[in-house]
Amino acid sequence: MPVPRVAIVGAPNVGKSTLFNRLVGRRKALVHREPGMTRDVNEEPCDWNGRPVTLVDTGGLFAPGDSIFADLVRKRVLREASRADVLLFLVDSRRGLTSLDEELGRIFRATGRQVFLVVNKLDVPGREDDAAEFFKLGFPDLVAISAEHGLGLDELYDGITALLPAGAAEEQPAPSARGKSSEIRLAIAGRPNVGKSSLLNALMGEDRSLVSEVPGTTRDSVDCLLTVRGHVYRIIDTAGIRRKGKVTEAPESLSVMTARRNIEGADVVLFLMDATEGPTQQDLHVAGVAKEVGRPFIVLLNKWDLQSLTDGDPEALVRQVRERLKFAPFAPVLTISALTGMRIDRILPLVDEVHEQASRRLSTGRLNNWLRSAVAAHRPPAVGGRDLKFFYIAQKGSNPPAFVAFTNLAAPPHFSYQRYLENSLREQFGLSRTPVILQYRERPRRAKLSVIPAKKSRRRPV
Repeated sequence: MPVPRVAIVGAPNVGKSTLFNRLVGRRKALVHREPGMTRDVNEEPCDWNGRPVTLVDTGGLFAPGDSIFADLVRKRVLREASRADVLLFLVDSRRGLTSLDEELGRIFRATGRQVFLVVNKLDVPGREDDAAEFFKLGFPDLVAISAEHGLGLDELYDGITALLPAGAAEEQPAPSARGKSSEIRLAIAGRPNVGKSSLLNALMGEDRSLVSEVPGTTRDSVDCLLTVRGHVYRIIDTAGIRRKGKVTEAPESLSVMTARRNIEGADVVLFLMDATEGPTQQDLHVAGVAKEVGRPFIVLLNKWDLQSLTDGDPEALVRQVRERLKFAPFAPVLTISALTGMRIDRILPLVDEVHEQASRRLSTGRLNNWLRSAVAAHRPPAVGGRDLKFFYIAQKGSNPPAFVAFTNLAAPPHFSYQRYLENSLREQFGLSRTPVILQYRERPRRAKLSVIPAKKSRRRPV
């Protein structure tokens, strides 16, 4: 039996994302006073008293014509409502019962799903009577809460659990804690309007993320689980990243901050560029973010099916991209089309290869054998007039592989010798598709033993 789905639905700005964050126990969904902040579907596995549940946050249902995204969001919310086992219909006690709430009540009742009416923003205990007018919507299950302050959540948990399908807890294992699973986290990153959401939909094989020609359509980071050939991938569609000077609105600033956090937490970054425009300064800025935090990434030149319509040379464009990204020579480049599916099937095998290299652990013995050979082949130049000697090397971390070489000097080798050692290390151990961190540290000097003179005996010689 599949894990039951609980979807939070309602009008804009009633606190759906705040409740979602409260129930999952962390700030995953963006929260802002601007109505319509959430546009995509955000879901998270939860464990409620031993019962596995998939909690779903949806966009606010505007009245038709109230937003340029109203129709797109509406279709997604209704699709999620039809897939859910329980609907948490959230209303705003401060706003009171509105005609939009009444319309949504009729829509959700028509789905045939279990509907639990949740009256939010009752921040002062003892004012539960303010929720009485919402009984006019005709739903027997009602609870008054404050998602922001965590009031009334025990009653909400009990009410939801009572409506869940029987037997789900026994037949489904509880979701594993974050960080303990074998899933590979992929962050789809890039500047606005390069096709990130289209790529997520192409990888998933279904319409999961909102796609529009309007730049900045994606605000929340949307993540989905995909299992292929026994490998589990958590694919995260992030908001488009622009340079700080270009970001002027608070909602976009929040989206960019979340996107950067998702890049930092990814195992591999899928970095999208528009093949019809070539590399731009904004593209280099996004790639620089991934490079700065040490994330391995794959460059995906999207819209390759349209490249033939331009006057440029396709091969010259690939060379130009590699030249502009010379600060990240490890990043493979793949030409794709998320719209037509061109070479989409090559992305995940390439992800597996990059992730394997980035996660590789090397024994200290093998590393020191390589170091002796590399130093013997090319002696290091003197540093500050002193000969540089290497003692040993050890790996201190992975993803990306990080190493520390201990020397007799506090200053590092000349940059050309650092580059030689890094290239030699990559070639020796097959690390061509991942960033490598090679640091240099002076070996601690052994403390000199101080000799304490023996005390003279006060006894007279016999």
